[in-house]
Amino acid sequence: MVGERIRNERKSRGLTQARAGEMALISGQFWGIVESGHVRASVCTYLRIAEMFGLTLDDLFYDNATIMRLHKAFSIEGIISECSVTEKAVISETILALKGILERNRSL
Repeated sequence: MVGERIRNERKSRGLTQARAGEMALISGQFWGIVESGHVRASVCTYLRIAEMFGLTLDDLFYDNATIMRLHKAFSIEGIISECSVTEKAVISETILALKGILERNRSL
């Protein structure tokens, strides 16, 4: 899967394995082996590959990385991640109160 994503990115940019390897500071032969999935590269190599394609490691390793990032951004944790402890407490209390109201009105 990772190798396939790397191959697709390389081909979409019109790069040969040799040129892509050169850009990632590995041999073209090793690049081909990584693409084939026969070996795993080091984290540093995957980071260089992701960086040269303008991607994150999540993009290389997960099919739905964009969806995961959006989900996190719109999840409660994502929304309140930069709030203070006090602000998080107020938000939590507000959510619980709203949940109670919605539950009571569900039967109406």
